[in-house]
Amino acid sequence: MKTKEQIVKKALKLFLQKGFHNVSMAMIAAEVGISKPAIYHHFQNKDAMVEGVLDHFTNKMSEWSLVYFKNAPSGEQFLQKMFSAIPMYKNIELILLDEVNETYPNSYNDLLMILSKYKSKFRDRIALDIKGGREKIKQSIIDSQTANSVDKQIDPEKLSLLIHCILEGSAFIAEIDEDLDLNTASGDLFQMTWSLIKK
Repeated sequence: MKTKEQIVKKALKLFLQKGFHNVSMAMIAAEVGISKPAIYHHFQNKDAMVEGVLDHFTNKMSEWSLVYFKNAPSGEQFLQKMFSAIPMYKNIELILLDEVNETYPNSYNDLLMILSKYKSKFRDRIALDIKGGREKIKQSIIDSQTANSVDKQIDPEKLSLLIHCILEGSAFIAEIDEDLDLNTASGDLFQMTWSLIKK
């Protein structure tokens, strides 16, 4: 693993463990095992570190999506895979850190909320990722309508927002409501959604 990627992953891990405002560049350097001046060779300041973490999210999720959706054509199968991923979206930090069954006091969603309030440039950057995800959902809906599997009377823009809200909202709710079985709920939500939009 390249030093820069290692630094970003250690920074993200510390943000999840200790909270964004409680982590310094010196702490990240110590966690990586490099000197404080050495970390500034890769990241000019903490803001640049945040940009690195957000870039890591974008790149990692693009790689993950290519593999996860590889054999899922548009339409019912693609949508079902999307809903089946809700439990993974809830624990997205495990994908970002290449871990299994780790738990952290803070989630990646917690971090995004803090960053979006910390600086407007981070909010704008996070919004780009969110809009990009919704655009992929919209394109899948358009492809499904073209293939005649989704009702062509439905506005793809509005439906993509609805599906995006279901996916993100379910993952967020499950962070709070520990009694919610996401594996069951994700299947139920898919069946309900599909029954409303299928041709």
